[in-house]
Amino acid sequence: MEGKGCMRVTEHDQGNENIVPFYQTGDYFFHRGVEAFRKKNHQRAIKLLERAIKLTSQEPVFHVQLAAILSEVGDYERSNDILMRVLKEHEGNVAECYFFMANNYAYLGFFHEAEQATKNYLEMSEDQRFAEDARSLLELLRFEAEDTDWEDEMIVEEEYELLMQHDQALRLLRSGQLNESIPLLEEIIDEHPTYWTAYIQAAEAYFRIGDKQSAYELCLAVLDKEQGNVFALCQLAMLYWQDGHTKKAEPYIHALRQLYPIDVEQKMKVAEVLCQVGDYEQAYQRLKAMKKAILETKTSALCCLGIAAHFLCDPDAMRFVQRAAKLGDDQAKRIVSGELNISDAQSWQGSF
Repeated sequence: MEGKGCMRVTEHDQGNENIVPFYQTGDYFFHRGVEAFRKKNHQRAIKLLERAIKLTSQEPVFHVQLAAILSEVGDYERSNDILMRVLKEHEGNVAECYFFMANNYAYLGFFHEAEQATKNYLEMSEDQRFAEDARSLLELLRFEAEDTDWEDEMIVEEEYELLMQHDQALRLLRSGQLNESIPLLEEIIDEHPTYWTAYIQAAEAYFRIGDKQSAYELCLAVLDKEQGNVFALCQLAMLYWQDGHTKKAEPYIHALRQLYPIDVEQKMKVAEVLCQVGDYEQAYQRLKAMKKAILETKTSALCCLGIAAHFLCDPDAMRFVQRAAKLGDDQAKRIVSGELNISDAQSWQGSF
């Protein structure tokens, strides 16, 4: 059950009266996460802290520590999202949030925001724990500001705003809030007409709410401007296939069979489409050829490898699925638990 672990039995007595329940609290996972971080096991530390927050969501220290580790692995946007949420919920009283945000802004190239956040920290911090580092950062920011072209900084800021807007739309899409994601994606398309990713994701959202014509038109618009766009080919192949138009899907599937992209994300998506339409051998060969470390960064692709292996009667099929489940893939978890038969699993779990 949530929040509970195993039962510890005393060494000398096996009676029920000596069974001591072991409760896994937020503190327990927090300290394990910090220990993992000290050992440089960042991904494990992130998972443990996320579990700690799930059990004890009101503890700001847990959130700040997670944000600090995310910054260490380069996920500056998510780190700042967490820090801003902590500041909002605690009325700006967690001063170290400003220090970590300042560092994140500096890495992202937003020197003005970084300088302001650093000043906020120095003004608000009572213990001045990071004061020396903060002053050093201020000096560096002022030096950088002298060498930064104003127009270049504006371009970087516009790109950051686009990424933030797209990230919000993608989160809504993944969480099933389709009607909320569509206006954001349409706004991105209007303001950035060659940002093809927004077209593909808007197509997925429209298809899922039943507006299939808009979905097809968006994908075709991308191919009209960029004929070999891999994600548009994948999306059209799957939309037609899922809609029962297998003849219309076939030209796009045929095109994908001839494609061997260099980009890792594109490689995985092509393999997932081929698996979904029954070309298990091609899907298997493409995914099996990828390095294990790369494949494990995308659990849906690892699960897809297991599905393809299953239909090819590979004895390692469940091993791939179990690994995907262990890494957090929801569909793989359902297969492992017996809730979903692997033969009924979907190798294509959405465009992104």
